[in-house]
Amino acid sequence: MDIVVMISQVLLYVCFSILAGGFLLLLIPSTYRPDVNIPTYYLLLSAITVPIFAFIPVLDTTLFIAQRLGFGEALQTVLLTYTVGNAWNFTLIGSALLVLIIALMESNEKRISSFIALLLTFGLMLTIAWSSHAGAMDPAIGIIGHFIHLAAISIWVGVVLVVGWCATNHHHWLRFLSWFSKLAIGCLAATALSGILLMDIMVDGYMDSWMVSYGQGLLMKHLFLIPLLFYALLNGLVVKYFISKDVAFNPIPWIRLEGIILFAIFTMTAIFTQQSPPHGNNLTDDAVSPLFRLFHDGIIDSGSTIGLTINIDIVYFFLLALLLLGLMIFSIYKKASIVIAFLLSCLLVVNIYIMLMISVVVR
Repeated sequence: MDIVVMISQVLLYVCFSILAGGFLLLLIPSTYRPDVNIPTYYLLLSAITVPIFAFIPVLDTTLFIAQRLGFGEALQTVLLTYTVGNAWNFTLIGSALLVLIIALMESNEKRISSFIALLLTFGLMLTIAWSSHAGAMDPAIGIIGHFIHLAAISIWVGVVLVVGWCATNHHHWLRFLSWFSKLAIGCLAATALSGILLMDIMVDGYMDSWMVSYGQGLLMKHLFLIPLLFYALLNGLVVKYFISKDVAFNPIPWIRLEGIILFAIFTMTAIFTQQSPPHGNNLTDDAVSPLFRLFHDGIIDSGSTIGLTINIDIVYFFLLALLLLGLMIFSIYKKASIVIAFLLSCLLVVNIYIMLMISVVVR
């Protein structure tokens, strides 16, 4: 069931991104973005499936307590008394309203309808934040932090995904970059600040959390930010140079690559948020992440902490990381396939991950 919950959360985040990015782009004048053809059924399908994917954690909780209450009574109990159930009730109502707005959206009133739909989408994100782990641990900061985190990343990913796969041309690309670059920087800042708030709630020590699966997922997510920022900088600066030199240059493949990396971060987020965060004395030797065990097989308990050291192997991996960065830059210069660029990004992440793991000392 854990795998089903993880997949549902990935798809839920994708739905929020399509909705947030689609409605935001419909609010932007056509002279400040490329021409985008957003099929209405994309928006409808996303709005319809939001409560379906959001229901999977509710179902998971229901099945857990159904062993002693029976499924019907357990479902009623979860929906009426548990936070995850109460939040889902509001998700269902909000999604129904959103579906209605999308279905009745007229071409001459798209901007007004899109504005209302965008507000409703943010409302749905708030219901998800309400039922989150962070919200349960700290109802005020946890809910606000999770909402800001989800909203900021959904806007960034949404615009990238919609433009990357729904743009019919790259007209007005420089005008598009003029506002999207600022928006992406704002989303990155909001994501970082809210992420710090959430980490303060969810983990007692960042590096110490690497010993469990939750911390491993958190680390992977942060490492994928390195190629993400690299290609975001590419799309914001280098692409401008290419377009100024060659008006026929097509920047869409590179924004698609940014979207693929963001999707990888979404996946990492969905995976690690389903793991138990490390807190206090709940760390046992059996709870240690299998990934961490590949590098450190000693006895680990609640008193164990992590430190970092430097040796010759780490220097080799650092030099390899610089080489991979150089190859990423070379692939841009040669206008290589985005598949090659993405594989290089993954190799860079794996390389830095191994470098960090072999530098860890468990005390």
